[in-house]
Amino acid sequence: MTDDSDTDRDASTPPRDDPTARREADARLRTDGGAERSSDGGGASPANTDSNGEDLLEAYRQKKQEDVDEDGEAEKRRQRELRKAKNGESIIVDFVANFVAGGDATFDPVKGRVLMSERRLILATSQTKTVVPVTSIFDIAVGQVPPEVEEFFDYTVMVGYIVGNRRRTTVIGGDRETIEKFSLLLFRAALNGSTTLVKHPAKVGGRVMDTPKRKTGLHLDYESVVFPGNDVLGEGDDPFEIDLASVIFFEVIERTIDDEKRLVLSVQHVENGQTVTSEISMGSRRKMNILGRYLRLIYHWIKSDVRDVEVEEETLEVLVGLYSTGPEMDIASLLDLDDDELDHRLGELFDDNLITDEELPCDLTPQGRFVVNEEIEDVNV
Repeated sequence: MTDDSDTDRDASTPPRDDPTARREADARLRTDGGAERSSDGGGASPANTDSNGEDLLEAYRQKKQEDVDEDGEAEKRRQRELRKAKNGESIIVDFVANFVAGGDATFDPVKGRVLMSERRLILATSQTKTVVPVTSIFDIAVGQVPPEVEEFFDYTVMVGYIVGNRRRTTVIGGDRETIEKFSLLLFRAALNGSTTLVKHPAKVGGRVMDTPKRKTGLHLDYESVVFPGNDVLGEGDDPFEIDLASVIFFEVIERTIDDEKRLVLSVQHVENGQTVTSEISMGSRRKMNILGRYLRLIYHWIKSDVRDVEVEEETLEVLVGLYSTGPEMDIASLLDLDDDELDHRLGELFDDNLITDEELPCDLTPQGRFVVNEEIEDVNV
């Protein structure tokens, strides 16, 4: 399968103000989080997307009217129900934003509604409507404010897509939390459910493994990329996942697979204290570009959160101990610490957002796992 784009430009993302906020509910951006699948195959015709876009907008209008007409428990119940268009599409995103739609040469932002289903993104005002099929999206750049609109926006996501044979872009701006939450859902809509060719592990340390490639699915979580096995494909391979906080290095390379040149994402990450390389490939260069964008984005988010964190050696030992043992292990005895000293070290780790609670039992945050994995990599080197 071929695609219309082989671009994979770097994305530079500024630090997060609150790393825990991206997993919290945002009242302004309502979603069921259920965008699981997208087929690949380029842009839809303008006539079809316009008709289906009208269905989606009409479902939104009907839902808004129902919300006005009803009150009490019935209204609350309806607010929780998933809104659907006539063709069964689920509206998974709905919020108000300023945007420049469709590569408008004037770069004049307008205010309107951003709606998204599993299949399409719609930017609607009272006068205009731009419909972007998810399968036409070839690039998602978060946090980059184009020079043409930087005077209007503080934080943006830029979406590149194909209309006919022409590349177009739309820029959506807003507060950081809303844009980042929307962007994660957009990545999931574009990639979740994709058929993926995986070689895991391709290397353990510097040793090349004779591991066969296998087909599997793909699912994006905030903290990981999950390959859930081949149940859908009728096979029984075990699932595995790449913890994005464990990633040390990744690159996109070109390989010949089944007599066809394809992009391969090579990811080095820490697994059970060892450096492991996994290789991931999809037939669509468009999807490979988006997956590279996603890994780069989350990697920079996590790394930026710990950029200014300095952990004392004794406190780092506690963090590594928590990482290496289960919650049932007596960390104080293992590290020969009294209870007061352990409480002090746990408090420091919690204040630096490296663990989820300042009391045991607790888990490491993605930032905490990142710090530990860097330490493990330094030891391995």
